[in-house]
Amino acid sequence: MIVLGSGLSPKGILVLAMMMNGNCVGGVYPTIPRLCGGILLLVANAAFAETFVDTNVVSVVEGGHWQEDGVGEGSYRVIVVNQGFEHVSSRVVVEWKSVPTETDDAQIVHSVVLVKGGFYSIGTPEMTFSKDGARLELRGTATYTPAMPVVCHFGLSPGGKVARIKGCED
Repeated sequence: MIVLGSGLSPKGILVLAMMMNGNCVGGVYPTIPRLCGGILLLVANAAFAETFVDTNVVSVVEGGHWQEDGVGEGSYRVIVVNQGFEHVSSRVVVEWKSVPTETDDAQIVHSVVLVKGGFYSIGTPEMTFSKDGARLELRGTATYTPAMPVVCHFGLSPGGKVARIKGCED
């Protein structure tokens, strides 16, 4: 999403203002600087567009249903974030996300780090659902031993509860 005015420095705004007033190249013909200023504004906004999702997020899986007394209800969301470039590793976080209401946006009710960064490179998570919660499977490789496959299993239930069925290091 591009937000108008994002990323423009005070100097950039000054140059645009000067161009719009005809004080720069082409000042004799005020239409030229205004046109150039408008084009520059569009290019600057595209170049400095705001990012709403961390650029290191490689996978998001959401689904299932949880309900918690006094808190509400919602879905489970699993986020995989990569870090590094030579030895890529993943951090995996599970969130309990509430459903939006007429007066509020969805909220993150609970958040738990399942896999800390630095040890494993994880692919797209797989979730299966039941009336009691969700079961999560993570597959990947060890960061420093790529030939070594890694499989982890977790049980997710309402209240931000996580049961480690099979840890990544097992």
